[in-house]
Amino acid sequence: MKKAFTLIELLVVIAIIAILAAILFPVFAQAKQAAKKTADLSNSKQIGLATMMYVSDYDDVYPQGYWYKNDLGEVNGYVDISAMLMPYMKSVEMWVSPGDPNQGLKPRWPSCTNLGDFSPAPTGNACDTQVPRKSYTANAALIPRKRRSIDPANVVGVTSVDVPAQTIIFVPYSAHPSCVFDSSFQQNNNVVNKSHRPTNAVMTQSGGKWAGEQVAEYSVPIYAVTLDVAKSAFDICATQESGTLPHIKYINPAMFGDGSNYTFSDGHAKFQRLAATLNPEAFMWGKSFYSAGGKPVLDQAGNPVR
Repeated sequence: MKKAFTLIELLVVIAIIAILAAILFPVFAQAKQAAKKTADLSNSKQIGLATMMYVSDYDDVYPQGYWYKNDLGEVNGYVDISAMLMPYMKSVEMWVSPGDPNQGLKPRWPSCTNLGDFSPAPTGNACDTQVPRKSYTANAALIPRKRRSIDPANVVGVTSVDVPAQTIIFVPYSAHPSCVFDSSFQQNNNVVNKSHRPTNAVMTQSGGKWAGEQVAEYSVPIYAVTLDVAKSAFDICATQESGTLPHIKYINPAMFGDGSNYTFSDGHAKFQRLAATLNPEAFMWGKSFYSAGGKPVLDQAGNPVR
């Protein structure tokens, strides 16, 4: 007669399976996260290489972050850096990070069918010359937030950058759209996307934003964002819109655990912790704000960062 399993034996087998599952599931999760981190690093590297190819075609000058198509305002659409770099990239999907819970932010207006279309569209039919989804943005110290020709920011030559291999040029966008869209997050109860905006890691002496859009901003000193100020900005903008916080809030400082992948201005990319990038003794966001005429970035003691 065939002997059946006893209840005790079945419980032991189930317990063993449960123990193995408890051991293996975290391993699988870690492996999945590692794969996303690797894919994101590849995207970051491809954006860096595309930038290097762009500057080689444009007299060693970095592009600007975006501009209004009609040189006046947004109603006729934007031209975004993602479209400027697309001739040097294989796919628009490279602008979407597998670690981004939003799978990229949409443009202000619908993305133009033709990413080579830089001409103004009629009001009411505006399209943005920008990829459909975007998980990465530029450092405005190198790739300026120059909306119109009258804005004071200017494009940056490659040779202006002190240490290209240690200067960040692209970063991941925040997982919280409210951190990127500022007070534009809701207008008339509608979300207004602002995924063309470059970021920066500078602030006023009081810890407020410095955007570099107005001439008056160029007459005041700028300071490297401190880790405490950055953490506070991340916490505030995650739950409420605010247009007064430093633009470091646009980034995701911890896409993969305790850090994120960053692209550097020589084209390479690597994983960094936020604290390391903000260290005033080895500041990775630009020794100067190059797009503001090389305006010096100061530490809290008023000395130039190093």
